[in-house]
Amino acid sequence: MKVEIEKMGFAGSGIGHLPDGRIVFIKKTVPGDIVEIELLDDKKDFAFGKVNKLIKPSDDRIEPDCPYFYSCGGCEHQNIPYCKQLEIKQSLIDESLRRNGIEANAEKIIPGSSKLFFYRNSIRFMFDLDSNNQLKIARHAYPDDRKLVQVDKCLLQSETSNLIAKTIIDFVNANVSSKKSFWQLKIREGKKTTEFMIEIITSSHDLTGEKGIIENLKSIEGVKSIYHTIAPAKSLLNLKRRLIFGSPVVYEKIGRYTFQISPESFFQTNSEGVKTLYDKIKEFANIEIGDEIIDLYCGTGSIGIYLSTLAKKVIGIEVVPAAIRDANDNARINKIKNIEFICSNINSLAIQQYNNCIIIVDPPRAGLSKELIQKLSDVKWKRLIYVSCNPATFARDLRLFMEKGIIATKIQPIDMFPQTHHTELVAELKKSR
Repeated sequence: MKVEIEKMGFAGSGIGHLPDGRIVFIKKTVPGDIVEIELLDDKKDFAFGKVNKLIKPSDDRIEPDCPYFYSCGGCEHQNIPYCKQLEIKQSLIDESLRRNGIEANAEKIIPGSSKLFFYRNSIRFMFDLDSNNQLKIARHAYPDDRKLVQVDKCLLQSETSNLIAKTIIDFVNANVSSKKSFWQLKIREGKKTTEFMIEIITSSHDLTGEKGIIENLKSIEGVKSIYHTIAPAKSLLNLKRRLIFGSPVVYEKIGRYTFQISPESFFQTNSEGVKTLYDKIKEFANIEIGDEIIDLYCGTGSIGIYLSTLAKKVIGIEVVPAAIRDANDNARINKIKNIEFICSNINSLAIQQYNNCIIIVDPPRAGLSKELIQKLSDVKWKRLIYVSCNPATFARDLRLFMEKGIIATKIQPIDMFPQTHHTELVAELKKSR
């Protein structure tokens, strides 16, 4: 059936209407496209489809740089010029705010950095065997992410990361007969330090060809750390890691600060963009000498450390013990004396003990719980800065805050993830009563 793509929706899908009036969501499309589609999931009130034929391309459509774009699920917008990508993201954020009754207007979206490709500092490839028993690297396929698509590179990741993947594949195919236990490959990179950590994940306790793999990877400049990680059930739960070469951590720099990255660490995937993000958080926080800062969901402590210069004290709170360990190490590395990290479930935290502080919240994509929003509403704080990677839950939470007399006075979108639908947001919240 023929559909015209009218606009973009969240999660990178183009939106059109079926002949019966229902909305249909179709990824890899551009507003203005006229396409012939096949329905993938036909529901009562809406449907999901995929393009079978491009009948008439949008005037804004461009040729993607990646040869795997239309078969890989990794990114959605390579066929849209970057200036239009920013316009689409701005429009979606504005729409989400309006729909939730948020009176504050978002500022014009700004790029996190000038890099539109090769900006990611981490990637997870899958290993996949072809019909000739040759190991390939792969990504989750489009439109069915339960399947894999074999690739030889990713343009969001550095050329060195692609070389690392190729080096492993070439060695294993030339020297290893039984390859079924190879499951995943994770590569992490310090963009400012050019240090690489490699994690080879297998379902077997043995890494077949281990010595040769190490020797080949050691020859690549910047490889500082290699782990063999065992996932017996091919699950990312209860992993067992063993360091087989080099350092247990690698390092990254944000501004003048240095941060260590361990295999368990969460670190923003766009290292150059994160400085733009942290500078905006710092601007909104407007820290004065003597202020105390509470950093909720502090992870490895990077935001708190970046904001620590003028503060009297910074307290970072995070539920993951490995992250707290990294946070304490990062404070030591940067010689930050006025910071403390606490391992605690934030939803059960007695937040009322932190009065007259600047509070930073940077939750996961699911956003804040209603219980935490209530607790934050009951605390007398100086400023509340909300950082989010999900415009939908961000707008929802701003509405819940508004119902409790807390309003957003500034909202700044930042594009940390070119070629994808993802966006980062920072908001300053103040009590209106």
